Order: sequence, then structure tokens, then C-alpha cells
Amino acid sequence: MMSDAANPTSLYRLALAALLTLPLGLPLTVQAQQQQSGTSSPPTASEAASTQNYWTPDRLRSAQPPQLPSPATPGPQGMPQGSQVQAPELTRRPSQTEQGEGSPPSVDPGESLRRPLGFEPSQETPSSRGNTTEATSSFGAFFTTSRVFPDTATVVYPYVTAGKLFFRDPRTNQNFVCSASVLRPRIVVTAGHCVTHPSTDAAQRYFHTNFLFVPAFNNGTAPYGSWTSSQQWVLNAWHLSNGSVPNSGDVAFLIMNDQPVAGQTQRIGNVTGWLGWRTQALSRNHVTMLGYPCNLDSCTRMQETNAGTFADGGSNTFIYGSAMRGGASGGPWIQDFGVAAAGSPPGTLALNYLVAVTSYGPTATEPKYLGASILDSNFVNVLNSACSASPDNC
Repeated sequence: MMSDAANPTSLYRLALAALLTLPLGLPLTVQAQQQQSGTSSPPTASEAASTQNYWTPDRLRSAQPPQLPSPATPGPQGMPQGSQVQAPELTRRPSQTEQGEGSPPSVDPGESLRRPLGFEPSQETPSSRGNTTEATSSFGAFFTTSRVFPDTATVVYPYVTAGKLFFRDPRTNQNFVCSASVLRPRIVVTAGHCVTHPSTDAAQRYFHTNFLFVPAFNNGTAPYGSWTSSQQWVLNAWHLSNGSVPNSGDVAFLIMNDQPVAGQTQRIGNVTGWLGWRTQALSRNHVTMLGYPCNLDSCTRMQETNAGTFADGGSNTFIYGSAMRGGASGGPWIQDFGVAAAGSPPGTLALNYLVAVTSYGPTATEPKYLGASILDSNFVNVLNSACSASPDNC
């Protein structure tokens, strides 16, 4: 639980220099900023090259997923204590929603950004056996999980908005990997636990570093290059918490640096396109989840889950069935996923609304499910702050 001092309506701007240089255990210098719902790292202007140089093939290859947060006290069937399979919210869709529209790419980079990441791709081949019916739905959370196929699909909108996020924990010096997606022209969205180490103690809160996002990562290749981040924003519901899940706002944003593409400087969203977003949309829905879970294809290829609402996980979260595990953290949950067919009713199909990002799952391999925070007004407030941090972010 948050302490009274961890007021989710206040915002602290951490001094990054203090973050990287103070000895462990000493209090960090913080500058209070009375803004809404989130915390940001200071913007940086000169770290892009050093971040690219940091990610050698060995470091990319050795990056591991952070432990997928799991409920500390699982209830029935391994779900969070107090979760409700027959949730009252399933009978209606909330009427108070906000949303933003997505966009396909506006720039074709051709082969100008494509590069191998310098390590041997996986030689794993698809299994001839899928999950059994019992494994996928024995407790009622029906879903389908599979590799995105063929590989060329990953570079087509909207798949291309998803990718693999590499980062470093500056206190442990460990390298990690999560999933993420492009949400606005310069903004990538992921889970809060992929961006900061939370705590109710200000001296123990800090941002991760060396963020490198590879859209449409595929088996050791970066078809649209790799992109660095100049600033990170995280919801205070996560950052000021004790790190337990379910959490009401395990969501964060990264502002990405522009880079040259075929002779012109471009924002990441111009190259990949970006997703739309919609709040209050988990209690009665069907979504497509994308991510790079390390239990499937050793997190070398994008995976896809299609599932419907299963249970209210409590603490502003919902649970859907999925076979994806660690590494999928931060991956997008998308409503109305895909490309609209000719003749589709206008404004109803292929809207590609982000409605959540992967937050938590069970410790055991059964049951198979993932949980996510409902996007709410805090999400909108922090996204607006990230959008306002620099012209043309959104």
C-alpha cells in the first residue's frame, strides 16, 4: 500500500545525475513538481550515441526479462486474492471514456534502417504441437497464443508499432528486456516496472537507464533500426508504490529521440505509425496482445494472443487468458486490431486502440493468464504531460 506521503497527485522530478552517482542507501535529491499523476526523469540531449554504443551484441543477447510481477498472495486458481470471475462490470461498458486516434506510417524507410544486431539468430522452429484445450481454457479463460506469422507480418502496420525494449538497472548493473509499442509520434508506452524501480521510500526509487527500443524486432534483426529515449514518464500509482501487484497504474511512457531516415530526420511514429488509445475499456472487451515472452521462441520473435475479458483482478486491473510470460511485460493490449477490409462499416473496425499494457501474471506455469491496469484519467494526465514536454511529441 502507498504511504500517505506517496500522494499519487504529486510529481517528483528526479535529478538524473544524482541517480547515477550517489552511493547506494543515500537519499536522492528530488525536486518537487506539483503536476498530475506521474513522475518524469529529466530530459537528456547527449546520451543517444552512448546508449547505442552500450548495447553490444553480448549485452543484447544476455538481457533477461525482469521477473513478471505476480500477486503476493494468490487467491483461487492462482489469481489475485479477491479477484472476481463474474465481475459486475461485465454486464455493461463504462460510458465515461477518452480516446486518441492511431495512424499508419507516413514514411517508408526501405532498407535504410535495417541492420543485424550482431548476435546469432535463434534456430528454433515452430513446434508441431500446440497447447491442449485443457492448458488453454481449463479454468475458463479462453485464448489463442501463437507466433506472429509469417515473419514479414511484423513489419506491417499495426504489428510494426510493437517491439522489444532493452534497458539497464543502474544499481544492479543488470540488463533487461521488456515489450513496448509506439503510441504517439515520439512516444512509446510500456509497463511502469520496465521503467522504474518503485518504492514508498524516496531514497529507493529510481529510473532505469540506457533504453533502446527496437520496433518489429525479429530474430536478431532490427528492420526499422533502434531508437533511444530522451525522457521517461511513469504513473505515480506504480512509481510511489511498494511494487506489489495488482497495481492500479503499472504504465510508463518514453519520449524517443528522432534520427536520420533516408536523408531526413524523422520521429519514430513517422516510420512505424502509432496506435490509438482508449480508457476504461477492459471490463468488457476482446483484445489482441503483442509481446516478446521468453517462454516462447526464447523472446526472439513477436507473439500474439487473442482473448476476451475473464476476471476483475482488483486494484483497477483486469485479467485475460494468455500463454505469454516474462518478457511480455509492457506489451500492448489492442482493441479492434488489424486492417479494415473494404466494405467495413466506417469507424468500427481496425481502430487499433491501446487499452492496456501487460503488467502481471502467475508465478506458476498454470493457470495461464495476464493482468493489466485499466487506462484511466491518471494515464491521460501523464500522457498529456509527456506530450507537452516537447513540440511535436504528439
